[in-house]
Amino acid sequence: MTHYVYRSGDDRETLFQKKIWYILGLCCLPVLILASYLIGTHYGHAVLYVNLVFISAFFVSLIVFHFKRDRIEDFALFSQLVIVVLTSIKVYLMGGMANIGTPVFVGFIAPVYALTLPNKKRAIIIFLLFTSGMITATLLNPNSTEGLIFPSYFLGFIISSVFIFITLFYFTTQLDKARKAEKERVKKIDELKTRFYTHITHEFRTPLSIISGMSDQMKAKPDQWLNEGHAIIKRNCSNLVSLTNRLLDLSKLESNAMPVNMIQDDLALYLKYICESFQSYASTKNIDIHFESVPDEIIMDFDPDKIRDIFSNLISNAIKFTPNNGRIKISADVRKGDEGDYAILKIEDTGIGIPKGQLNQIFNRYFQANNQLDKMHDGTGIGLALTNELVKLLKGTISVDSATGKGSVFTIRLPISRNAELLKIPESIEKNQSDSIGSRQSITFNPSINSEQDERLTVLVIDDNTDVVLYLKSILLSKYKIEVAENGRTGLEKACELIPDLIVSDIMMPEIDGYALCSKLKQDIRTSHIPIIMLTARADHDSKMTGLSVGADAYLEKPFNPDELIIRIEKLVELRKSLQEYYRKIVDDDLTAEQESNSLTKEDEFIRNVREILLKHLSEESFGIEQLCKNLAMSRSQLYRKFSALTDTTVHQYIMTLKLNKAQELLLNTNLNVTEVAYDTGFKNISHFSRAFRERFGYPPSKEKISS
Repeated sequence: MTHYVYRSGDDRETLFQKKIWYILGLCCLPVLILASYLIGTHYGHAVLYVNLVFISAFFVSLIVFHFKRDRIEDFALFSQLVIVVLTSIKVYLMGGMANIGTPVFVGFIAPVYALTLPNKKRAIIIFLLFTSGMITATLLNPNSTEGLIFPSYFLGFIISSVFIFITLFYFTTQLDKARKAEKERVKKIDELKTRFYTHITHEFRTPLSIISGMSDQMKAKPDQWLNEGHAIIKRNCSNLVSLTNRLLDLSKLESNAMPVNMIQDDLALYLKYICESFQSYASTKNIDIHFESVPDEIIMDFDPDKIRDIFSNLISNAIKFTPNNGRIKISADVRKGDEGDYAILKIEDTGIGIPKGQLNQIFNRYFQANNQLDKMHDGTGIGLALTNELVKLLKGTISVDSATGKGSVFTIRLPISRNAELLKIPESIEKNQSDSIGSRQSITFNPSINSEQDERLTVLVIDDNTDVVLYLKSILLSKYKIEVAENGRTGLEKACELIPDLIVSDIMMPEIDGYALCSKLKQDIRTSHIPIIMLTARADHDSKMTGLSVGADAYLEKPFNPDELIIRIEKLVELRKSLQEYYRKIVDDDLTAEQESNSLTKEDEFIRNVREILLKHLSEESFGIEQLCKNLAMSRSQLYRKFSALTDTTVHQYIMTLKLNKAQELLLNTNLNVTEVAYDTGFKNISHFSRAFRERFGYPPSKEKISS
């Protein structure tokens, strides 16, 4: 039956509805045939004809259903209306409800069937039509019923039918709600898994890109990159191993295969060590990490591996989601309870916080708070889930209190016991492993800089991963001057301040992500001309389309080929040179009518604004670059950098060219003498005007006047 009624695109609910209707149709058809045979002409030929119409209607509907199985709801509504109408006619012809029984129940199929469909309002309407039809057919019947048989039967019909319908309505509604809730739950799980795979891909692609690229650099330039490249590769391999271990740990916890190796030692001292191992990572964001314990010593049983994993996850998250110059406080305390003493361990930060409505979900597998996904785009959604499972394994509890924009407080409660052997923490555990959990050490890079570097094009690299930044520097520094920004907000500020020649940006970054950054840069008149290359691990089609839609000029996936990156940059530089030719023509000749008829770009508007402002103040000798900057709401350096990028000439040269072109036009087309033309174009020194005119056109202005 499933194979017969199924059509492409049918979900489980639609398939269920089709089966219900088909079963009803198949069951009712033989019943009607049998009833028609038994009744014969007992109630007259009219009733027999109605029975035949009933049978024909069901038979035809089964045939129509065979060809129209893709529109079950419309077909069902038509069938329900036909059943109600024919049943009402039959009841009328048979003398009303007091004289019949079976047709009433046949008619009741229509509202019952309607209840199996999602639209419950339609079911109520069908039921009201059925009830009204039965009552009307009985009241209009010419046959009279003696005594109280009719009102009693009439009242019983209403009570029974309403009771049955309301009961069925309630249960089908609850069933629909349960199905809807289950569907939403499955959908949410699918979304969380999709989000998880997106982030886990990013977590793997970034270190793989660094490892692959740096190994090539080490082979090409072993003298320069052997030692430092080896350290970078080792660090990123550790990150991959740590990520893999976390996934395996979750799998072990699910199968109850995670062993607990308790020792008895000073937990406060061990926590202090873990906090100190994160100091270098925190210093990259100027975050202060402070640890305190009351009492100073907490001797208890604990598993060093599990405690390290728990606190490394929580502290690394706190650093990740705490802005620069923030504060993180880790505290340990001992309290008494009904079942014995227990340790209270807290991690407090001044980070971005978690929305209240999501606090009860953050320990779920694959879940990340929306504000973190929007602003940080970093992580897999398994860290807190693993932390929660590890705390439970130690027979403890973990809770969180947070306020958006104010920070979060994670509280762990562990029972204190002293049953394990008194041991010192093994040296293998004391080894600093916090870096492998995601910390990024501060890396300095001081290559030799030759005297030509200042003449090179400036490339702004925006990425929060210092290893990626170092790798990009190793690729680009021989040809370009490199500036670095560690997050989207800093990148936006640097781009507006420096006006670089090109930007290479990651997408998944703190503060402002790559999409928002690109959109802001392309909308800002100061930076709208800068080519932007998005370099990211988000390799899916939708992410790429989003990047291109916000104005990115190129989109490269990690791990990327360094030669492809260099070629992309070179092609964008070549494109900029062709645009410079275009804008130099605008500088000299202004926009043509054809160009004006097309929609103007921000660069067109910028050049035109500069030209119009200068022409408006052309006769004012005191009107110079400083006044032009004020009119454009740009700094001198911003104006210089943008104008040079667009025209490959200086603002001063352009002002002089504009004045001299205007002077030539006045000399040719007006009766003004040379002195008047000089004053009208902002030259108060006639000799300076003549010298500049000769350098521009190859002859003095007086000759121009004579020839005209």
